[in-house]
Amino acid sequence: MTKSQPSGVKDRILKAAKELFISKGFAGTSIRDIASASDSNVAHVKYYFQSKANLFEIIFDEAFDILINRVSATITSDLPFEEMIERWITTYFELLPHYPQIPMFVLSEINHSPDALVDKIARKNPEKIFNRLSERMEEEIKKGTIRPVPVFDLGLNILSLCMFPFMFSGFATRTVGISRSEYNALVANHKQHVVDFVLRALKP
Repeated sequence: MTKSQPSGVKDRILKAAKELFISKGFAGTSIRDIASASDSNVAHVKYYFQSKANLFEIIFDEAFDILINRVSATITSDLPFEEMIERWITTYFELLPHYPQIPMFVLSEINHSPDALVDKIARKNPEKIFNRLSERMEEEIKKGTIRPVPVFDLGLNILSLCMFPFMFSGFATRTVGISRSEYNALVANHKQHVVDFVLRALKP
């Protein structure tokens, strides 16, 4: 076995697992499925990742880091306020189709391992993001471009509007009888509605 082979097997397992988690969900994916899709075997999956849950958490951590980093960079940027809001919302609609399990995993962590999720978020300095958003909103309120809205309410509204379509995806595709790609196209079009809705709600 060459030195490149172990890395190749590990990378194939990660790629296959991500695709299966997206298409079949965590519960619908088995280690045997991942092994078959990655042209490896169950022993390989367990050797590199120990368990399906651990493999999923690795993929989740990678996606969560990308999501939080993009949101942080957007909110702490010097973009015009409305552009910042649109970019913030767009981040969820761009990333979550590739990691649709994030919202459900977050809910699961809140219910079963809240301390672990708190630690993940704390490492991203959420206070800095919250404070910068508060400053931006205060500036706009003073200029009269937006009405007084608690920063917590704005953040909660955006999270709810952006996360729910992806939490709802499994139910929607089964109930309406459309494919995941068809549903993602509908959600992509829905993004502008969310942007317009949030911006209208902020108008004085």
